[in-house]
Amino acid sequence: MSVTLHLGDCLEVMPTLITGSVKAVVTDPPYSINTKSDGQGKLSPWADRINAAFWYEEWIRILRGKMLNKGCLWSFMNWRSFATFQKVADDLNWPIESLLIWDKCWIGPGGPNGLRPSYEMVALWAGEGFSIGDRGIPDIKRVQWSSNKPTGHPAEKPLELVKWLIEISTKPGDLIVDPFMGSGTTGVACVQTGRDFIGIDCDPFWFDYAERRIREAQAQPMLEGV
Repeated sequence: MSVTLHLGDCLEVMPTLITGSVKAVVTDPPYSINTKSDGQGKLSPWADRINAAFWYEEWIRILRGKMLNKGCLWSFMNWRSFATFQKVADDLNWPIESLLIWDKCWIGPGGPNGLRPSYEMVALWAGEGFSIGDRGIPDIKRVQWSSNKPTGHPAEKPLELVKWLIEISTKPGDLIVDPFMGSGTTGVACVQTGRDFIGIDCDPFWFDYAERRIREAQAQPMLEGV
């Protein structure tokens, strides 16, 4: 099992990966770009969503080219960013295969007028030779979460959920890539399940945090059954 971590821009690092080496991408990218105000209120967000789509398309396109034919890509998103990701899927001619609903079993904060959010989504893009072996898995996954993030990263995702995504779509020894490593959750999940991992992040603080967290996970005994 190997772990390789890169501090830098994923658009610069990803082209150096070996073509045909990646079995899965499991990542949680920035969801969108904030819109600017003209002093009267927020401008239309559509231009920002389109600009974001160009950036999403670029990193997904690069990773798709590095992926095995039987590989896949899992990306977290929310309802606001879904339209941007759908445009990317259409522009790449790579349709979203499934949309997993992550039920947090917790009601998050919301505005004063609408419903309070209790879910996020994870989109699955599938290579031509990819399939999930267990055909009984539904598109809703319940994993308890709350406002108290274990690492303190504002966009942290549950280790349990990330491990589950990895386990249903890969096998031990496969290479997993996370171009937006954050606090290192995907890396820890790979270590605990016997997968190789390449992680990338451009934030020095969170890169150092993720590196320490993953190294600590490597120092622990492998989980039983892996």
